[in-house]
Amino acid sequence: MIAWLLIPSGVLMIVYCEKVVNFTGEIPFAEKYLGTGGTYTFVKILGLLTTIMSFMWITGGLDVFLKSTLGIFLPGTK
Repeated sequence: MIAWLLIPSGVLMIVYCEKVVNFTGEIPFAEKYLGTGGTYTFVKILGLLTTIMSFMWITGGLDVFLKSTLGIFLPGTK
């Protein structure tokens, strides 16, 4: 259920990036590591990752992805 709400949220973060940044303010580490305008880039990347990960969650791909990448750190998963 939540994944169905996160997909449009991620898309809206990308489309309305400027309004999101105006609401949240600048993010210091994004400005430091991504350069000038890094906050805008960070918000767009976060929106894209939110959309992709939510779609993977709905289709069952997120579980497979996490088990194959982080499974060695989680006891009891193979």
